[in-house]
Amino acid sequence: MVDIHSHILFDIDDGAKDINESLTLCRDAFENGFKAVVATPHFSRYKNIDSFVRERDDKIVEIRDRLAMEGITLPVAAGVELYLNDRIFAADNLDALTINGSRYMLCELPLGPFDVSRAPMWLDELIARDYIPILAHPERYLEFYRHMPIIDELLDRGVIFQVNIDSLLGTNGDIAQMMAIDMVERKIARFIGTDAHDPLYRHNRLREKIAAMPAEITDEMIVECMSTCPRAVLNDEDLPE
Repeated sequence: MVDIHSHILFDIDDGAKDINESLTLCRDAFENGFKAVVATPHFSRYKNIDSFVRERDDKIVEIRDRLAMEGITLPVAAGVELYLNDRIFAADNLDALTINGSRYMLCELPLGPFDVSRAPMWLDELIARDYIPILAHPERYLEFYRHMPIIDELLDRGVIFQVNIDSLLGTNGDIAQMMAIDMVERKIARFIGTDAHDPLYRHNRLREKIAAMPAEITDEMIVECMSTCPRAVLNDEDLPE
């Protein structure tokens, strides 16, 4: 399994608060069968890309070193969760923000009200720059409930979707659960991520979560969305049909 969406980096966003929480999340990931984790801290500092990347990469190196000292062989890849807004149009080169140096980039939209007509424009800008956008947790966006056709519109443009495992479990509400299950069943969502933020409330202990998975989500779906497709991203390959 590969976790394509996690906030394991300490003191950089609303994820792990310190190195100890980072290491706990990594230990839990390793003990629960993850073979790699992508660190995807929230990113909105368009004017300070270089400084953000240096900070992110330094923290990844520190975590890797500490894990190696413990004999934990868990690769930690670099990425971000790119917050989309109009600043994307004037942004500098974004190559350092992709997942593991690939064409793929994890993105997010506002959880609260926003002009949903802007979303296709923001994502088109990434596509025009030859990136492949992976839109995080569409089942959590308030505006998507109000404008459901936007999902098909983005899908037609080449956007890929990632749902949160907690949404599949109902943690984010009944509507989010129904939407997430439907997207996985219909292969609209190609990824399931933990979106882990801390070791207690938003954790990544996969065995607990899989044990509580609704019956509609089969083992084959889990393998495709948490292993096959994420590995293709890490290797910068096309997703399987």
